[in-house]
Amino acid sequence: MKKILVWYLLFILLACIPLLFHKVSARETASISVSTSNRRTPVVIAIEKVGPAVANISTERLITAQHADPFYGSRSEMFDQFFNDYFGQNQKQMVERPLGSGVIIDEDGYIVTNEHVVSRASKIKVRLSDGRDFEASMISSDPISDLAVLKINSPTPLPYVKMGTSKDLMIGETVIALGNPFGLENSITTGVLSAKNRTLTFNSQYGDIKYDGLIQTDALINPGNSGGPLINIDGELIGINAAIVNQAQGIGFAIPVDKVRQTLVKLFNFRELNKIWFGAQVEEQEDSSRGIKVSSIESGSPADKAKIKTGDYITKIDSKEILDILDFEKYILKKNAGDKLYIHINRGGHEFRVDVKLEKAPLPSIEKLALEKLGLYVQDLTPQLAKQMNLWWVKGGVLISGVQKNSPATEIGIKEGHVLVYVGQYRINDIEELGALLKIMRKGDFWGVGIVWSDKFGEHQGYARIKIR
Repeated sequence: MKKILVWYLLFILLACIPLLFHKVSARETASISVSTSNRRTPVVIAIEKVGPAVANISTERLITAQHADPFYGSRSEMFDQFFNDYFGQNQKQMVERPLGSGVIIDEDGYIVTNEHVVSRASKIKVRLSDGRDFEASMISSDPISDLAVLKINSPTPLPYVKMGTSKDLMIGETVIALGNPFGLENSITTGVLSAKNRTLTFNSQYGDIKYDGLIQTDALINPGNSGGPLINIDGELIGINAAIVNQAQGIGFAIPVDKVRQTLVKLFNFRELNKIWFGAQVEEQEDSSRGIKVSSIESGSPADKAKIKTGDYITKIDSKEILDILDFEKYILKKNAGDKLYIHINRGGHEFRVDVKLEKAPLPSIEKLALEKLGLYVQDLTPQLAKQMNLWWVKGGVLISGVQKNSPATEIGIKEGHVLVYVGQYRINDIEELGALLKIMRKGDFWGVGIVWSDKFGEHQGYARIKIR
């Protein structure tokens, strides 16, 4: 009986061995299946990070040649000739709606795109990947670098891309281009980094644009991708898509992120944009965790009054950590003259805080004369400002950035946004030329001024006589 029981148990054990092997094999097969069919690749993860920060940009451009002159006074044949050199007979009014791309670079809603995407736009609209629509305002632009900064306002923080570096780019590494080619929102193409430091010249409606130090990629970049981000496999911004070669397939170009960052520091210059005076020049360090280093202090400036010294490190402003100059410029750009900042300083390893009250930037001597004699705040009309203000056809001039109340300028109807191109019988190309004339103007004199400007109705000219005070 015992032998029968032993044989019976042995039979059951032998019968179960194949089943055990079968179960192990099934587990291994399931494990292999999971590992080989994992669809969330590094590319997918990178796109999930950056996709919400990509902006679809559409613009409206009003093109017309209507002429108006609301000013009183005698006409100037020379000034009429200047205006007629650029415009013949009236043109038909049209509205264009070109499409492009952009990328949000911080939670406050600043967007980087190509300058040619938004040049001469009378209205800029932005749509995000979640379907939200915004009307964007132009902050500043640089046609030479072909970069522009827009701003959208959201009640909640916005998703943004993390900036990488173009110093360690590797030929052959995977890159991803995001954007809205042909108006097809949220499109993705992948490829490899084909080359670095390309220099190319492309034709545009405003003449030739020369790009230096471009990234070349075989990730497809089509019309509408311009201004969108080129990212690496870690989801970091490494470039802004800029151009394609129409005669070739698989050749696209992007502006490297380090060059983008350098340009953005200029485009966020709070002293130029908002006329705010802080008074400290700063520079970046290799170790960004230390903050930014103060390289010089302007005598009598707000920074000087707060006892900030050359060699200090600014680590934080208010509660905002400052890691580079771009952080510094962006944060102060949101402030106004009279606002107080709490600056956190590291001086020789000692941490402390100082209070800085921002002031209005002091006017150079020529600007002082323009304000005293004419009641005008003036600045040079740069090519980027001319394009931004739909004055692309004006080659040089002095931009009216503000008009003092109850001044000679207000009496004849000069307004902010007008451009001085003639004073007396002289063509004015910049502030220096205006300054030479201001010095010989005497109280009570009358001088003729020729002005041009642009609005939604077209390009205009005006001529009047202004009394010097």
